[in-house]
Amino acid sequence: MEKKVYSVSEVNRYIKMVFDKDTFLNSVNIRGEITNFKAHYTGHLYFTLKDDTSTVKCVMFKGYADALKFKLNDGAKVVISGQVSVFERDGSYQVYCKNVTPEGLGELYLAYEQLKAKLEKEGLFDPFSKKKIPFMPKRVGVITSKTGAVIKDIINVTTRRYDKVNLLIYPAAVQGVNVAQTVIKGIQTFNKLNNVDVIIIARGGGSFEDLFGFNDENLARQIFSSRIPIISAVGHETDFTICDFVSDLRAPTPSAAAELVYPQYLDIVRNILNNKNRIMIAIKNYIERKKQYVERVKASKLEKKPLDIIRDHRMTIDKILKSSKNIIDIKVEKSKSKYMQLVSKVDALSPLKTLSRGYSVVQSMSGHVITKKADTKANDELVVTVSDGKINVVVK
Repeated sequence: MEKKVYSVSEVNRYIKMVFDKDTFLNSVNIRGEITNFKAHYTGHLYFTLKDDTSTVKCVMFKGYADALKFKLNDGAKVVISGQVSVFERDGSYQVYCKNVTPEGLGELYLAYEQLKAKLEKEGLFDPFSKKKIPFMPKRVGVITSKTGAVIKDIINVTTRRYDKVNLLIYPAAVQGVNVAQTVIKGIQTFNKLNNVDVIIIARGGGSFEDLFGFNDENLARQIFSSRIPIISAVGHETDFTICDFVSDLRAPTPSAAAELVYPQYLDIVRNILNNKNRIMIAIKNYIERKKQYVERVKASKLEKKPLDIIRDHRMTIDKILKSSKNIIDIKVEKSKSKYMQLVSKVDALSPLKTLSRGYSVVQSMSGHVITKKADTKANDELVVTVSDGKINVVVK
């Protein structure tokens, strides 16, 4: 019977399939020392993990590499977590890493990551919860070791930048098992006395293990609940602790924290002068624009418009007055004519008119008009009214 012959690709594919189906190889933790480390421009990391007698190739793709909290380098002793599989093209197997932790700190890192995830989910890292750091505080509280370079650096930086520095130091342990307790006590003391405007928690650089006291849950909650704004200045720029994430502001170093709290005095003076000049220029430009606007208004027809309106109204009033006068004159003439007609009629009926034609009116001395002969008797005195006066007569 003829033996079946397989291609290299088929054999490599089969081996890969065997590897991929193995549950042990799908999730394995391996301890070793990094060698031949290379960071590719794509962001992928390539290295070899070795012990005293063997080596294994490893690759960490960009998505997982970006999540690393520290830098890999040759000689670092680490524990890697990932999947062992076959690279078909070369027929070699390698570890596809998902996570890398320094050897001996795996449990600490796990605790750190778990606490970080828990507090972040609760909102303790929320930017909207951060309190504003006051500008030019009257007094600054510093929680740090009372001896060492950190407090000296803070004092040197602040006094150099601003001559009215007012620092209040709360001595605390910054390394060892009592770190969290003493820092918590310092925060509580400052909040109780309410005698500072901002608090700086400061410590110099160190290993992850040295800084682990600042990854305490109780400390994180105390920082979050503080009424006074807190700046975290723990470690160096590449060091991150839970204290950094929950504080209102993170400074890369203690010296940088001092610079953030106290501005350069000369910079303040310079900014004031610059702002003053800008304001003066702005006011001058504003006034000039308004002057130009007034000049444009004067030169435009808009200025003449009110006068034109007044003239039009005056002409209209004159026309109305003239028309009214004509109407009144006409009515007066009509009334005068009608009056004369009435006067003529009244005059025609007037007794004086009758008297002028030769008639007279006879009255008794008491004024009674005599219309009949019987109204008189002999020797009665009467008054006869004629057109030009009165005549006294006696009846015979």
